[in-house]
Amino acid sequence: MVPVSTAFTNIACALFALALLSAPEFWRNLPSLLRHGAAVSALLLLAALMASVAYTVAPNHEAWSWVGKYDKLLLLPLAVIAFKNSKWDGIVRWSWFVTLCVILLLSTTNYLGLTAIGPAHATQLPLSRAWVFKNHIAAGLFGALLFHQAIDLALTTRNARARILFAAIAALALVNVFVMLQGRTGQIIALIFMLYTALRFAWRKHQESPMRAALYVCAVIAAAGMLVGVACTMKGGRLLQVATEVKEYRQTDAITSTGLRLEWYHKCFELIRARPLIGYGAGGLGVEFAKLSAGKTEAQGLLTANPHNEYLLMAVQLGAIGLALFVNLLVQIARGAFALDPRSKQLLLGWLTAFAISCLANSLLLDFAEGHLLVLLAGILLGCGYRAPSAVKATQGGAAPAPRQA
Repeated sequence: MVPVSTAFTNIACALFALALLSAPEFWRNLPSLLRHGAAVSALLLLAALMASVAYTVAPNHEAWSWVGKYDKLLLLPLAVIAFKNSKWDGIVRWSWFVTLCVILLLSTTNYLGLTAIGPAHATQLPLSRAWVFKNHIAAGLFGALLFHQAIDLALTTRNARARILFAAIAALALVNVFVMLQGRTGQIIALIFMLYTALRFAWRKHQESPMRAALYVCAVIAAAGMLVGVACTMKGGRLLQVATEVKEYRQTDAITSTGLRLEWYHKCFELIRARPLIGYGAGGLGVEFAKLSAGKTEAQGLLTANPHNEYLLMAVQLGAIGLALFVNLLVQIARGAFALDPRSKQLLLGWLTAFAISCLANSLLLDFAEGHLLVLLAGILLGCGYRAPSAVKATQGGAAPAPRQA
């Protein structure tokens, strides 16, 4: 439900947590959580945010409200315990894939004017005509991830018809991201996934046929160039507007998407230099931004509590300690992902890559859909692939376990 409904996601997560906490198995397995790096990292980051309320410059109620935006971090360790050594990973992967396919279909029909479905569809017309449940940033990132997952399935299936179907879904996902949604973050991530796909195929085929591998790489690069060209030249295209927005911001202090980000990043660096170690506490960024913006107009005077950069947001709130804890969370998830089966590894590392890069221009852990997807996907897949140290030693000392099906 993460890409569909905020309310249903909140209800489902609350019921999941209550059911898990009431289960005796949860309390028996709780000590094993200390051996799971990603789960511990999530708890440490949330604990640091809670501890920062003691010294935050924000009012107490605002600080706790801000901490509440990160309570989703609890879902990662809870999911690790709930799905520990289970076989739900395949169900989760396919459920996610089917959900994104349905959203892709609805987004396409909305864009073509055949339907008008979804709470986000009519919010910012004409920009939002391809939106369904989420805006262009979240929907673009999910569309890029759908391309990545569909291509992974196409490259690994042995069924020719399935390969064609997955490839068609991947192609439509790219058109959706570059032409229909016009989310620049999703477009950049999709380009990275396309490059990765080309390199992955070339690595697999270079020994069999170097020429075929080279032609495939050239074809993918050409397709990427064509999509970028279409996205840049079509009416309403936003990819090339970055340079224009930066120029307007520097010359006239105009309020533009890119210009505001640059202004907020500049203010963040000022605050970090002033308190580099522990920051200003949870919710402190908005208070300090109000002081820096007092008496100013246009981009310099616009207030925000979200600088659209998760790394800077953490550094301002929790200083270098908080930034290190956030980066450590990403690293621990990546470490755990490499131990998963191939399909789960590709999906989790794909989203983690998209998440980590996109956090340079968005505060995705703060955001609802993207942040929930990270903690739930990581928690479930890492939990399914988790093996206790005793099981690992038994495997090393005896026969290898049968491989799990992809």
